Amino acid sequence: MHARTILYYLLLIMCPFYTQVLLEELTPAPCPALSKPLHLARAASRLRQRLRPDDPADLDFEIEEDHLPSGFLQADVRVKSRRHIVFATKQQLEQLAKAKTWYVDGTFKLVRKPFTQLLSINAFVRAEECAKQVPLAFVLMSGKKKNDHKKVS
Repeated sequence: MHARTILYYLLLIMCPFYTQVLLEELTPAPCPALSKPLHLARAASRLRQRLRPDDPADLDFEIEEDHLPSGFLQADVRVKSRRHIVFATKQQLEQLAKAKTWYVDGTFKLVRKPFTQLLSINAFVRAEECAKQVPLAFVLMSGKKKNDHKKVS
């Protein structure tokens, strides 16, 4: 099977946006080089950008759940004037419940105002003899005080 055909089927399975971008770029003509995955990801992101709601300007906004996978929004926690939004699937929460130890990591560069950090809760997931630490829950936080972290956990 030709490499371009294999790539097409992989992307078809992975994401409809990648598929749309790929279909626009691939033609029956010989292809000297495939697009780099980074370029495909950027093109798909630009295509999806029109479908996303605008970024919130303040913390008083309604969460449009139809833009989220079903069951992914777990909680919307308010602490005084701050707001924290918890995301995880049911399967991820089950994995966290099984885990002996949780590892928490805060990332500040990925978020925009009015939020200040993206907190991830990680645990080791084991499949037979292999174990890997994976993020299982995400909290979009507008504050980083000790009281904020207590309310989220």
